[in-house]
Amino acid sequence: MNLKCPKCRYPYSFKEAINDEALTDVIRLSADFAPHARLVWEYAELFDTTRPIKALKLLRVLSEVRDVWTSGSFVFQKARHTISREGMVAAMKLVCGKQFASPIENHNYLKKVMVSISEQEAQKRSIEIEKARREKETRLRNGTRPQETREEFTPMPEGFKQKISKIFSSGEDKDA
Repeated sequence: MNLKCPKCRYPYSFKEAINDEALTDVIRLSADFAPHARLVWEYAELFDTTRPIKALKLLRVLSEVRDVWTSGSFVFQKARHTISREGMVAAMKLVCGKQFASPIENHNYLKKVMVSISEQEAQKRSIEIEKARREKETRLRNGTRPQETREEFTPMPEGFKQKISKIFSSGEDKDA
């Protein structure tokens, strides 16, 4: 099926139109990966999406990576894991450094690497939480309580103070 450009009447195929739209979406997705866009592209190349460019497959791969990138969590073997962006970058670097004999088909290898990094991050978080609890407990045992923050109140206007004092002294509002 051939289409024609409404302005210049140039004929092009429907497949080219879909590829153009997918490539436009790919370019928009690149901004979501900010300083690590090259690493994400290198990872997408492992799926054999760039020579010749397979726009729809590239869009699918980048969309799936963006979902994990933005949410910070993923599911692997029916278990949900959380991972930081730094952890995801480290996992991608490990995967991109490995030599694969054939193009990869899915994200399972990346997910396996991310699971181990995710578990390490969770262990570090739990150690930090436990350390903070112990420090707080030690301070409480020593009698030093954390400083409570007090909000500073703005003084009431003079007229308002007088009106309030009249209400409480007489039991009713005389102005009303």
